[in-house]
Amino acid sequence: MSAQVKHLKTADPGFDREAILMVSIPGGNAARADAWIDQLGTMPGVQAVALGGEPPMSQMDTDESFTFDHRTEKEKFQVRVRIGDAHYVPVFGLRMLAGRNLESRDTSRREALVNQAMLKQLGIGNPADILNKDIRLWDRERTIVGVIRDFNLDPLSNSAQPAAVVNEPNAYAMTAIKLQTGTMNATLPRIEKAWNALFPERVYHAGFLEDKINDFYSTEQILLGLIRVFSSIAILIGCLGLYGLVTFMAESRSKEIGVRKVLGATHNQVLWIFGSDFGRLLVTGFIPAAALGWFLMSNWLQRYAYRIDIGWWIFALAIGITAVITILTISIQSMRAARTNPVVSLRSE
Repeated sequence: MSAQVKHLKTADPGFDREAILMVSIPGGNAARADAWIDQLGTMPGVQAVALGGEPPMSQMDTDESFTFDHRTEKEKFQVRVRIGDAHYVPVFGLRMLAGRNLESRDTSRREALVNQAMLKQLGIGNPADILNKDIRLWDRERTIVGVIRDFNLDPLSNSAQPAAVVNEPNAYAMTAIKLQTGTMNATLPRIEKAWNALFPERVYHAGFLEDKINDFYSTEQILLGLIRVFSSIAILIGCLGLYGLVTFMAESRSKEIGVRKVLGATHNQVLWIFGSDFGRLLVTGFIPAAALGWFLMSNWLQRYAYRIDIGWWIFALAIGITAVITILTISIQSMRAARTNPVVSLRSE
């Protein structure tokens, strides 16, 4: 589970997510929005700025119906729509596969970008074949001018979905600000100050895209924390049980150990008596536990389209840690039994 959560946080989602500040903006005032963008564009520490509705990965999603290439009937599948201006693609680092990006002078909002998953659903193999085709979305005819590489619209528990990027200035709800990593401490207060000057009646809301993405996996983090706590408790209970068992065995086999030592058994040979017994218990318990663990974790990983493989090293690490814990738990009593004077254990009761 730890490896899977780490994989979710570090896997490539198909877009850039580092040093991008998301700032909400109010709609309905194009003049102030333009002034806001102009100030950000000249602000030290700001590399680039884009306007849009949502970042590439978001839980605020709706599937939209559409028609393709002047067909009379709507397609059997739906498409996820991302709203963004001409800077949306470069700010988020979306990769162009064919065609070109949206143009800033496209005031008629007649251009669109689609991803690879859209081509796959439409049965188109070559990305260039879809260029200049029309798509009717939200009752507006748009021309497909570019194809972008698949990116994750949902958290990585889902595979890539058909997506389109269009420019709808009336639906702008956020500003994506690409920052220089070395000057953030000085840049962030400037951004907030500029916001408060332009939108004094609004509350400033900002957050880094990286943090928003990590929040998607809060359930996994909570579950992982609980598993760790209960695993620690189970290990502690197991250690107490092992310690009690080895103490009982040392007491019940004290005369046997005394006889062996009188006949010339060394400390190591006496320790082997305990080691072999607990070794058999360890292997006997590990085999069904490993099988059950593999079955449960394999089913749990199926919910993620981007998942790790359960390698042999996980089981080797598990039995290795278990063996070390077992050895440390039984070593004190085992050494005590091995060092006990055989005269004490063999004297008549």
